[in-house]
Amino acid sequence: MKNRNKSNHWGRKLIMTMIFNTAIFVSAQVGGDAVASVKDYSEKLNNVGATKSISAKKTLRLWYNAPAPDTDKGWINSSIPMGNGYMGINVFGGTETERIQITENSLYERDDDRGLRRRGLNNFAEVYMDFGHNNAKNYKRELNLDEGTSFVEYEQDGVTYKREYITSYPDKVMAIRLTASKKEKLSFTLRPTIPFIGEGKTGTVTAKDDLVTLSGVMHHFNIKFEGQFKVIPEGGTWKANTDGTIKVSNANQAVILIAVGTNYQLDSKVFLTEDPAKKLDGFYGPHKKVTNYIKEASAKSFETLLANHQADYKALYNRVNFDLGAIEPSMPTNKIIDAYPSKETSLYLEELAFQYGRYMLICSSRKGTLPPHLQGIWNLYERPPWSSQYLHDTNLQMAYAPVFSTNLSELFACYADYFKVFEARQRVYASQYIKEFNPSELDSNGDNGWSGPFWSNPYNVPGKSPVAGFGTGSWISLLFWDYYDFTQDENLLEKTVYPVLYDQANFVSRFVQEIDGALLAKPSSSPEQKLRNTIGTTFDQQMFYENHHNTMKSAEILGQSGKRLPIFEKQLPLLDPIQIGKSGQIQEFRQEEYFDDIGDPNHRHTSMLLGLYPGQLINDKTPAWLDAAKVSLQKRDHKTNIGWARAERIAMWARVHDGEEAYSYYKELLSENYLHNLFNDHRGDPLFQADANYGATAGVAEMLMQSQDYVIAPLTALPKSWSSGSYTGLLARGNFEVSAQWSQGHADKLEVFSKSGGMLELRYPNVAVARIKTSEGEKVKFQKNGTDQISIQSKAGETYIMTHIPKVVALAAPSNLKFDNNLGNNTIKLSWNGSNDAKSYKVYRAVGNAPDYELLASDVKEAHFMHTASDLKQIDQMTFKITAVGKDGRESATGATGIWLQP
Repeated sequence: MKNRNKSNHWGRKLIMTMIFNTAIFVSAQVGGDAVASVKDYSEKLNNVGATKSISAKKTLRLWYNAPAPDTDKGWINSSIPMGNGYMGINVFGGTETERIQITENSLYERDDDRGLRRRGLNNFAEVYMDFGHNNAKNYKRELNLDEGTSFVEYEQDGVTYKREYITSYPDKVMAIRLTASKKEKLSFTLRPTIPFIGEGKTGTVTAKDDLVTLSGVMHHFNIKFEGQFKVIPEGGTWKANTDGTIKVSNANQAVILIAVGTNYQLDSKVFLTEDPAKKLDGFYGPHKKVTNYIKEASAKSFETLLANHQADYKALYNRVNFDLGAIEPSMPTNKIIDAYPSKETSLYLEELAFQYGRYMLICSSRKGTLPPHLQGIWNLYERPPWSSQYLHDTNLQMAYAPVFSTNLSELFACYADYFKVFEARQRVYASQYIKEFNPSELDSNGDNGWSGPFWSNPYNVPGKSPVAGFGTGSWISLLFWDYYDFTQDENLLEKTVYPVLYDQANFVSRFVQEIDGALLAKPSSSPEQKLRNTIGTTFDQQMFYENHHNTMKSAEILGQSGKRLPIFEKQLPLLDPIQIGKSGQIQEFRQEEYFDDIGDPNHRHTSMLLGLYPGQLINDKTPAWLDAAKVSLQKRDHKTNIGWARAERIAMWARVHDGEEAYSYYKELLSENYLHNLFNDHRGDPLFQADANYGATAGVAEMLMQSQDYVIAPLTALPKSWSSGSYTGLLARGNFEVSAQWSQGHADKLEVFSKSGGMLELRYPNVAVARIKTSEGEKVKFQKNGTDQISIQSKAGETYIMTHIPKVVALAAPSNLKFDNNLGNNTIKLSWNGSNDAKSYKVYRAVGNAPDYELLASDVKEAHFMHTASDLKQIDQMTFKITAVGKDGRESATGATGIWLQP
């Protein structure tokens, strides 16, 4: 190990000590034995008594008693989504005619339109199976999240027909098994079609023997595409027709295999080649690979394909369980959505929606494929919303928001590979921007790092946009830092993560300019706010700060000595990421004074709080900033109806430890944005965007467990409605898997599985007086930090179990802090509404932009205090905070805060 125990001073002892702890971790491979550990958790939880049992067996599923309407609205509201990274599938479940819509993420028409509905990602294929069953009874279609499968089942003329669907990542195919309860009763016509044939897209569909081949060209980028559909019947007869269909008659059962592909490759030349028609020159066509997919899959039985799929799927999905004790409702999912938030269905839908986001990520982000876009891996349209592109000012980041915390870390490799190929273009842009905005810092040899994009797609990453500042690059690199920080894979850090961070810091270090004693972005914009091309927005400054910090921390872990590291160290304290405004808020703009001075106060973006979430800058070690973040969240209010914005605020409210507010946004999302198939209705059109589905899952994970300051904090934002429950397998920074079981709002059992070893820090009320043992029942040595925090030098592969945790009765906080300035003698009188539970009060203050409070007085008996300061006239503003202290010496979790301004 290299430099593991060094402290992170970097010449800025005060702020850095308060904001970040140095992690002490041991390297481990990604993935490891997570599945086994989750199984162990479940077994162990069953062996520990709890005051309320959690529901034992329950299936998380979406099911319906009617097909999805064969319309665009039916696709967005009712179809069942599936996927394996190579293709996105939407199943309608018809009986007279089944419709299966296929998306392939590289099939772009062009990208030079503007507005909501733009040309871009195209619909790959519409596949129909004609059955002629127009008198179906006892109909059911289902997506089973636990199994990763879906089916359609119904009766027609005394025969039960069933279709089972899987989308297999290992075998790169969709497989459909069609069965009938009586022999020789299965007849259908398979009819694949190419949608949106026209000037920009040509193609043909042909059938020969048992195979239909769909192929063509998207002309703008010269994309060659192909889909193959193989029919494998048992019994009966089949015939290939000249119209590109296959008719099956009187079979006992049949299997249909579907594989798709294009000539797209992840290669930097795609982004560096200017002529659209030449971007794919030299790449092999898709015929050979698609043929091989079909050939290899057809050599296996459906049972083998199913087993391969489920082994892959469950190895990811089963790592995390979330159980609120809900009973599985008897009503179909569309009724559950319509009834929410009724008491009978609410908890089940809340469990279901959490795992649905993980399911969607498994479907849409797999190694060797393109990452999820605005609609994930699903698109019906010729002109999809915003081209189905990648927007890097929140939407792409929202797609990966749950990838680490919900224990799916290897799914990020998909984006890491995509980034690696478009980064080459961003390096060209970086040199252009330094030359344009800060030419004295330009490296003439091109060593200027890489700049962040606003949007991209598989073919283009355009230049800067005033819609968002250059902080998008550091926001991207924050994902890469998390890739290491959650997995502790030092090989990954050295080969993949550190180069991204270092070269982003290189660009930032050359881009920022010294203005009024700080190093600021110029130009600078806060994403999608009205004021653009300004200076030093909080969005840019916080993201730059996070990346500089993480770059130096990575260098320290690896023992690196890059030539620009001393520059980053010198620059870090000058990046000035937090400004506290006169409303007590974290400012979005440097020229802002009160919260609603500039821009839309209820804006969907909350970009000034990215240091709170998903960043690490604002945490429990910066309580004054944490309180200011809460002010900003309160003032942002609930007026947005945007799905992803609500999802983001679930996580942000969780980070300030307010479970009720976090839960209120979750309920708004489920009741107002989620459609009958749980797709997120972006803003009520209906308009599907997948970002809120991913983001909601991440937000719930933050309610259940946090680790942004390297202290594992279970159940830190638990709402009253989730008074009992359990979860297993959430991932904390440091590569710790965390599980919990609770009742009456209090933890009965906490478990931490150390995958990499290292220092395990855990915070929970009274945990230091709990019973702490290993999985083998041995007592654990630990250090106490008060009664609510412990430190354990963990061993890789060991599980640490905390039980018999004494319950803490919450202490009511004081409220309504007021100031009287008319006293003279450099004195302020503070008064507040007292707490009936308080034995005394503590008085704190934070001057200006300070991250932490200083204690002014303790053991204050009355609900008022006289504060005298000789330098009062030199202070422009202060934040005061009053907490209550109970008879046992415990402080209230919150306090009365107020901003004092110089009269």
